[in-house]
Amino acid sequence: MSNSTLHPLSRILPTKPYGPMRSPARALGWLSIGLGLAELAMPRRLARIAGAPNAPRLTRVFGLREIGTGIGILTSKDPSPWLWARVAGDALDVATVGAGIVTRGRPLRTLASVAMLLGIAYVDMKVAEGAPPAKKREKRSSRDYSDRSGFPRSAAEMRGIALKPSSPMGRPQGTATAMSGSPVQPLVRAGEPVGSSLP
Repeated sequence: MSNSTLHPLSRILPTKPYGPMRSPARALGWLSIGLGLAELAMPRRLARIAGAPNAPRLTRVFGLREIGTGIGILTSKDPSPWLWARVAGDALDVATVGAGIVTRGRPLRTLASVAMLLGIAYVDMKVAEGAPPAKKREKRSSRDYSDRSGFPRSAAEMRGIALKPSSPMGRPQGTATAMSGSPVQPLVRAGEPVGSSLP
């Protein structure tokens, strides 16, 4: 079958996402879609198994979120934004399932579900950190300024330069001239012996 007769998704899915975490990202994408479909089909049963609060509408909303995230991972060149969305969704799932400790009355089952969700969140975070393609990672890499000293010249040339006499504002050394318009006159002119200007 030629590519022209394939469904658009059938042409996109085998080639995306890009990057070093392509296989783990694809696995997480399909996991999201599968979990989302299960949450849409049997929300009460999943809530009972996980020890989560019995809230079918909320569970179905979470299912739609999972499906959207999975499709985003599988169809985007850079899956990292969608993987970070999974991490945020994992935090929301942990908070929701954790509420089942009070509402369900089965703390051991709920704690086991929370521990499993935390493990999934850790995997999602690690895959998201390594998922960007090489070109994008190069742009994000920090610049190296270790070879810069902050001086306009080398350290050997700048050593002791502050101790050398310099003329202020480019004036020749040894002259004392008053500022233009200043009523104050210099007491001693250049080249005159000390005390010659006194009466």
